[in-house]
Amino acid sequence: MSVFAWIASAAANMAGGFITAVCGFGLVPVVMSVMPDFMPYSRAVAVVGLCGLSVNLMLAWSGRRAINWRTLLPCACGGLCASTLAVSLSAGAAEKVMFHALGVMLIALSMYSIFFSNGLKIRGTPLNGVIAGLVAGSMTGLFSAGGPPIAIYMLAATSGNEEYRGTINAYFSIVNICAAFNRLRTGSLTAPDFLLTAQLLAALVLGKWLGNKVFHRLDPSRLRKAVYAYLCASGIAMLLK
Repeated sequence: MSVFAWIASAAANMAGGFITAVCGFGLVPVVMSVMPDFMPYSRAVAVVGLCGLSVNLMLAWSGRRAINWRTLLPCACGGLCASTLAVSLSAGAAEKVMFHALGVMLIALSMYSIFFSNGLKIRGTPLNGVIAGLVAGSMTGLFSAGGPPIAIYMLAATSGNEEYRGTINAYFSIVNICAAFNRLRTGSLTAPDFLLTAQLLAALVLGKWLGNKVFHRLDPSRLRKAVYAYLCASGIAMLLK
């Protein structure tokens, strides 16, 4: 990886770590709008999955006392099953097709955040938790980005910012550990990927630290809308490649 590519990847990880600390999710879509430009798509998914797991573990540990386990477990069951299957499917997928599919996913993600995040409500039931886990697990396995469906459910099923952030990051920690194991099993996660993740860890920690500073002060909905407007433009650019 060139110096410019590393700097761009580190900046994207810092921004993603900041957004995840404030919003509960968002690192992977931000980073995946940058890193596939500098490496094969399959490797970008693997590295970004490890980066996401790193920040998820940090946030889940810091918010461990606020985790709602009754809300978490149905989501985790659905997510583990779906992510395992999705990783196996993505291992043999055509790279260009997956790159364009990621563009569509980014556009859909931004549209959700801009237009529906405040008005779309679901009941926080175990069945809805399993469904949200299945959808999010599929997106995690294919794109390393399962935030929106699980966030909708978690916002409905948790009480307060701390419980929401702790529970959603505990979910992502469980599913991303499973996804990393399956990528190791299929050969799509290698030793150089761990090394690159370690090199980007400082940027992740800095982004998380900055995000924690503003977690209780900044309006998350405004931040999310600005970020996903940028992601929508990135998704359109991917579709045109």
